[in-house]
Amino acid sequence: MVDLSHYPKSVNLKGGQSVVLRVLTPADERELHRFLVELPPEERLHFRDDVSDPVTVHKWCQDLDFSRVIPVIALLGERIVADLTLHLLEHGWTRHMAEIRGVVRPDMRRCGLGTKMIYEMLSIAQSLELEKAVLELVKPQRGALVHFTSLGFGVEAVLKDWVKDFNGEYQDLLILSTRIEPAWRKMEEMVLDSDLGGE
Repeated sequence: MVDLSHYPKSVNLKGGQSVVLRVLTPADERELHRFLVELPPEERLHFRDDVSDPVTVHKWCQDLDFSRVIPVIALLGERIVADLTLHLLEHGWTRHMAEIRGVVRPDMRRCGLGTKMIYEMLSIAQSLELEKAVLELVKPQRGALVHFTSLGFGVEAVLKDWVKDFNGEYQDLLILSTRIEPAWRKMEEMVLDSDLGGE
């Protein structure tokens, strides 16, 4: 069973801001929906689910099961500014793996928050003795691709025209992965360096 007792916790970002990281609760439903619908429409096109639908967000918040999905949010004051989830692939031949999904608010993407959130996901996966983390992107998500490759993720496969977005357009699906142990150690150094005021 995953130990989430170290949440909530405060983390410092570049520029002097700090955010609180904690596990999503049912009481966050309205704020999570607000956060998601305020994301740029062109980004929401490429999400797996229609996050503008309150029913979708209601299901996520009310059907929490940490044995399957571990959701961590970042709060700036009372506002959610990032939402990442670790999906445990606990059965069969993928039981050593976890999938990372999520998003950071656009104006919070150059202050180290995304890196720290990914570090949290890898830390949880590491504590569960998982071996590999995977994530999926569509081809237009170039900024996310650059970010994840800088953190040690590599492209494992490109599936042509695999995704049909909410505009009805087909997109290539990119599958990325990393070994958790080396990626977690690399990111631990990066997070420690940023906490100490490094670049």
